[in-house]
Amino acid sequence: MSSSSLSGSAESTNAPLLRGKPREDSRVVQFCSILRAKSKSKLFEALFRRISPLDSGFENPDLGFTPGSDPVPGVPYTDIEPNDVVIDVRSPSEYEVDHLPEAINVPLLDDMERSRVGILYRTEGPLSASNWALSQLRSRFKWFLEQLLSKTPPQSRLLICCARGGDRSRHVVQFLIENGRSSYQVVGGYWAYRVWVRKKLDETNYPNLWVLDGLTGTGKTRLLHAISKTRPGSVIDLEAYAQHRSSILGDVGLNPCSQKSFESSLAQHGHCFPNEKWYLVEAESRKVGNREIPTYFWDQMVPSPRIQLESDVDTRARILVEEYRTPEGWEPLIKKLDDFARFSDLSKENIADLVKDLRNDQPESVVKYLLEHHYDSRYQHHMKIDSVKLKLIVQEPEDLAEQVIQFLDYPSKAHTL
Repeated sequence: MSSSSLSGSAESTNAPLLRGKPREDSRVVQFCSILRAKSKSKLFEALFRRISPLDSGFENPDLGFTPGSDPVPGVPYTDIEPNDVVIDVRSPSEYEVDHLPEAINVPLLDDMERSRVGILYRTEGPLSASNWALSQLRSRFKWFLEQLLSKTPPQSRLLICCARGGDRSRHVVQFLIENGRSSYQVVGGYWAYRVWVRKKLDETNYPNLWVLDGLTGTGKTRLLHAISKTRPGSVIDLEAYAQHRSSILGDVGLNPCSQKSFESSLAQHGHCFPNEKWYLVEAESRKVGNREIPTYFWDQMVPSPRIQLESDVDTRARILVEEYRTPEGWEPLIKKLDDFARFSDLSKENIADLVKDLRNDQPESVVKYLLEHHYDSRYQHHMKIDSVKLKLIVQEPEDLAEQVIQFLDYPSKAHTL
């Protein structure tokens, strides 16, 4: 947070808030009494309301921006066109959870400032909260305008999105229009998009859906990626959507996304590729990491026919070593091995031996041990052998891409098991 966001006498003296002996100031006395009471919510209220008084006025009357309550031009999410530029003015943490496809985050308020608005809304009312937020826009209008315009070609239609199509996006549209830039509000904001996502997930059918099955390390994900190079619409890559490999160690080297983002990716795939001849998805349990597969899609996966990959343990170990090696070496994997003590039958002594092998750069022995003592025994009984229509032996997964495509394009010409 910038120093300007904590205004008041502490700022005017350029002295830290609680350095040295406190002055007998009622605000500080109240702050200290609340701190002693260890009340988190009251602590923030003291910080934002008492020590830094609200500046509800506007100190830049010459900017040509007069906030009002009148409606602004709006565009529903479903009417957004490919060349439109969507600017998401929510805070960075809101944007990170999920956002409209291709939306660019230019936050009107950072996370701390948004927290302050919430406190003001609860304690002072909506008008004070709105006025303070507007004062932040005025204080940084040059930076904000430069950021928006730098990301928007002049010929593109500019759309502004916030959480629900409320004050944040409306005021920004007013600000832009009064500063000479045509723009529109996304009607209903992110939540209108979220309603669309849920509707898509509950109604999208995947005719001729196939499941790619096989034990851990048989190269299912690599084969999917190879197929997607020529048939991108036919591949439904749930692990890519979740940013997780769907195992205890599945987030090593990755940044798992939120449930909402996971669902958005799946809904977008169904929307963009509704008429593929066939669809292929990797076999998963109901959850990919901590992300739950939506019910309507899961119900289509379960009875689908399967293609099964098989390989010897040496090939599987090599594939997994290539997949899990990170720029930081094996340290991320070593840190995650502690989870095995909680989710498997491996003892602390077993884990210590595996860590020792990784530190000695012997990952193949670690992988083989985990396959034998954890993964294979747990996952073999989940495989639906009676649904398998094609078995393939794997050496290099990518080499099987064309064979799988031919089989799915012309299944009547292939021999089933």
